[in-house]
Amino acid sequence: MPWLKRNLLLVVVGVLGVGSLGFAGYFLYAKIRQEQEVTEKILTQTAALKDLVNQKPHPGNEKVNNIKAAEEQEKELRRFLTEARQTFVLPDYPKGLDSGQFKLLLDNSLDELQRAAERAKVKLPAQYTFTFSAQKPLMAFEPETIEPLARMLVDIRAICHVIFDAKVLALDGIRRVAVATQDTPGGSSGPPEFWNRKPGTNDLAITVPYEFTFHAFTPELAAVLQGLYSCPQCFLVKNVAVDPAASSLLERQAQPEQQVMPMFPMGMGPGRGMSLYQYLNLMRYRGRYMPQMPPIEQPAAPPPGPGPGGGMRTVLDEKPFRVIMWVDVVRLKEPSETTPPKAPKPRRAPADADQPVAGNPAN
Repeated sequence: MPWLKRNLLLVVVGVLGVGSLGFAGYFLYAKIRQEQEVTEKILTQTAALKDLVNQKPHPGNEKVNNIKAAEEQEKELRRFLTEARQTFVLPDYPKGLDSGQFKLLLDNSLDELQRAAERAKVKLPAQYTFTFSAQKPLMAFEPETIEPLARMLVDIRAICHVIFDAKVLALDGIRRVAVATQDTPGGSSGPPEFWNRKPGTNDLAITVPYEFTFHAFTPELAAVLQGLYSCPQCFLVKNVAVDPAASSLLERQAQPEQQVMPMFPMGMGPGRGMSLYQYLNLMRYRGRYMPQMPPIEQPAAPPPGPGPGGGMRTVLDEKPFRVIMWVDVVRLKEPSETTPPKAPKPRRAPADADQPVAGNPAN
């Protein structure tokens, strides 16, 4: 203790020096840890930069910044998608329907289409149900099929109104996609209602195909195409086939053929002193027994020109033809229906830095 008292200043300086050395050691250790973390981050970013440099397209350099250009293109694409959603107006599809509400919608829509066809003088098959013959007598429906059936009913109703407004002669039939268990081919006695085409989909939209068969003239067909083009909904005409076959809805009853009686010269003929056999022999050798009669000249057809009333004379009489038209209804997906894109698989590190990895890195 006397030594400690005599060397108190030395002891205090020693304790402070040991404390300073301990603090310096801890500070050095912390800085070494930070340096290691920074080194790891630098190595990770360097590897990512090498990966980007080896990719095609190149991310850019001091003069060309491809990353910024890609961000601007992404903004432009999103702006285009926003404008496209405003252009492709969705039909008024009902949602949350039960069996009773769908039954009421079906009956009202079929009655509306029947009345529209009657006003437009468009002939329909007897008691036509517009591909819903299996659903018309039902009162209860499968819950998972009510919404798809309601959407198809709205699509068919909209396209049929375009066809009726064009004043076609007859609507022979419609075919759609089968969605319910009752939708079986050959289930109805009328025209076929279903076909083997399936709806298509991608990340943005869903396309549902339909087939419409009707009889019309050229102006009516042009009016149908113009009407589909002018609709706010997106109706894509995928195919138009023209068939000259006649429609059973437009067939007329055949008129009985008029019998042409043979003409005999005056004072001659069967029952006037000779039989029919004798008369035919006489006509066969008329050059020997009777003078030749001059041929009757047919009047020449008048040249095309003004008719009796001053109008144009009919030169070409067009006949109605059958049109088989495929129409795809495009419906943009709602945000809740879109699926997020899958994350790409990590790239495999090459065994040799100088040689690229063979094959597609995404596989």
